[in-house]
Amino acid sequence: MKNIFSKFQGRACHRSLSSVSAIGGRSDFALRTLPPGRLRSFDERKASGFSLIEVLVATALLVMIVGMIGFVFRQSSMSWDSGIRRAEGIAQVRAVAGAIERDLRLAVDAREFGLTQSFSDGALKFVILADRDETSQKQKRDRALMQIEYSSGKTVKRTATRLMRSSGSWGPKGTAKTSTLMSPSDSSASTSPEISFDIMPDDNDKNGLPIYVSVYADIRVNESFSGLEVRSYGPNGKKNASGKSDGDDIVVK
Repeated sequence: MKNIFSKFQGRACHRSLSSVSAIGGRSDFALRTLPPGRLRSFDERKASGFSLIEVLVATALLVMIVGMIGFVFRQSSMSWDSGIRRAEGIAQVRAVAGAIERDLRLAVDAREFGLTQSFSDGALKFVILADRDETSQKQKRDRALMQIEYSSGKTVKRTATRLMRSSGSWGPKGTAKTSTLMSPSDSSASTSPEISFDIMPDDNDKNGLPIYVSVYADIRVNESFSGLEVRSYGPNGKKNASGKSDGDDIVVK
């Protein structure tokens, strides 16, 4: 059975068979007009893709989503790094404050031994009655009079000197032992704690032991970002030497 085509008002219309009836050897056909858009075959509709506008809109949305995800990741990474560095600085300050607190609990008035003591914002110098001699190689528990000095700033040092009585007066004996409690090399490059002291003297005895000694720390965390470095070794299967650009590694930071 043949398809019948006709032209109506200058448009190509497809007339398809909708029903067939045979009466007296004559066939009557009822025809239905289809819109021009239906003239395309199935293969033509399947081969049609996205338009340029659709591709541009999809690409713009993808770039926006990736940019937002990258921004959130960077901000969270910077917050994490800043918190880690601040925690490292606080841990160093606590170690310094703990050492000063232990020594001040053992402090005695140096004037009773004919010695001097001083407490200022930049340095501490006082005498303690320790349970052992720190300067001796023998870790023997024995009462010892020690003179302790602390420095302030980004580098905090503790100096311990053994005191002995000789010829009716007290004075240093042997070699002083100096230990560095905190230095810029101990912390990350972007964290630099700085120690200072606040002294509350006794109004009734200005030259005596103070009422309390406060330890202040200024911790500055510089804004920086530390991420991941992904490296793919080249055909030689070895890592490139540091600072050389003639290697075959692929590095993504």
